[in-house]
Amino acid sequence: MIIYITPERRHRHTEQLRQYFALRKRVFCDRLGWVEPRHDRYETDRFDPCFNVYILCIDPDTQQVCGGVRLMPTTGPTLLHSVWADMLPEGNAMRSPGIWEATRFCIDETMSSRRASLANRATLELSIAVADFGNANGISHVVAVCERYFFDMAAVYGPPAQMISSKLDENGLEIGCGVWSTDAIRDKLTWSRSFIGNDEPAIIRKVA
Repeated sequence: MIIYITPERRHRHTEQLRQYFALRKRVFCDRLGWVEPRHDRYETDRFDPCFNVYILCIDPDTQQVCGGVRLMPTTGPTLLHSVWADMLPEGNAMRSPGIWEATRFCIDETMSSRRASLANRATLELSIAVADFGNANGISHVVAVCERYFFDMAAVYGPPAQMISSKLDENGLEIGCGVWSTDAIRDKLTWSRSFIGNDEPAIIRKVA
């Protein structure tokens, strides 16, 4: 199940957001080492209080968050234009109302092997939910900086990203900056709707 958390809905989903921030800590602090850990079990940054939309995948059996992604308009502050600016050909590239940045995409990899299919399903659900949200809100493209293997994995079942650049991070991990068309994601993943369902995307009235 997918839930879309727009800014005005955050107060309704405080528990799900806590679970998502805890998952982010396990992935981006503990596993990847991209973010300095805090003294609690959560990972948040200066972009979380900004205008953004969280898309979370909920395990239908346990009602726990099993994955999530944060979308931010590139007309405002982004990770791409601050932390990853060196991966752009020029400073203001990829700034447009029709381009949003996908950040903090993570799946709960602690799921047991017997539930590995749920991790794959969560990845599919989140991918098509990003496309649905984009198509419903006039967002034509999504840009992201991810581990390079994620782009390769996504291209197996979905459209390949247009790669802008790649590099090795401070831990020697290859990362890339890529762009997807939301129309291409929707069209390529149409086959998956028969078993993941079709959650109604949130409509944003105004981008702050």
